[in-house]
Amino acid sequence: MKVLGYKTGPIQAEAAFTSDFALDDSISTQDIVNMLERERPNMDIRPGMRHKYTPLRFDSATGTKYIGGRYLFDTWENVLDYNHFTNEELFPAPGVKFWERFIDVNKHYWKVTGAHDFKPMATSHHINRFERYSFTSSKVEELLKQVWPTIRDDAEKQGLSSVWLMFQPEEKEIGIITVGEKTSDADPAVAASRGLARLENAQPFGRHLPAELGLAKLLDRTSLIISSWLPESRALGGAHSSFDMSPPHPQPKL
Repeated sequence: MKVLGYKTGPIQAEAAFTSDFALDDSISTQDIVNMLERERPNMDIRPGMRHKYTPLRFDSATGTKYIGGRYLFDTWENVLDYNHFTNEELFPAPGVKFWERFIDVNKHYWKVTGAHDFKPMATSHHINRFERYSFTSSKVEELLKQVWPTIRDDAEKQGLSSVWLMFQPEEKEIGIITVGEKTSDADPAVAASRGLARLENAQPFGRHLPAELGLAKLLDRTSLIISSWLPESRALGGAHSSFDMSPPHPQPKL
């Protein structure tokens, strides 16, 4: 099925949600994609969800799998609804809340200053980088609005597929998500690994943030996008999800 409904250009999203955590070594990549697609129908129907990327990173030293979510929502109210739903109402097993299955989950809901897709989601969104910074300034919203055009234009100049700039007012954090493509190598594993290295080795976008914000870096992780949930496409009769890292990684088997 084709991915429908996702156009390039400015994204009308006021809010975002992110999560990051490590998985137990006993969980295979096949288990991951199966779980993602099995649980999707209960989650991608939440109000206002535009899409979700699922990042997957293999630690180069230990092999630990780092996974999570990168979502955009139309309104702040709807991201708060999703946060409440996953924290209090979603029970994958009797008596077990959704997040209780995982250890040391780092999750946040964000206000979006700007988000922009430069290339089609259906063909060009394969890898994501997530930068997180703490800030101390009381003028974060104003300062991020001023710097957003610079970040957006730099992402376009670099040939990236998407960029988001966001902040968390209560926790005093700033997040920047950039999205890139695999390379054109014929070997899918080479295309994935070279695309990952290219985005990871690019200069961080946090360099554009004003020093006046009082910044400290908290995270800078580049990951494959092992799956994407596509509620807008589903609503139009298109693909419900995509697994653009297959190959080399598996499709779900349900």
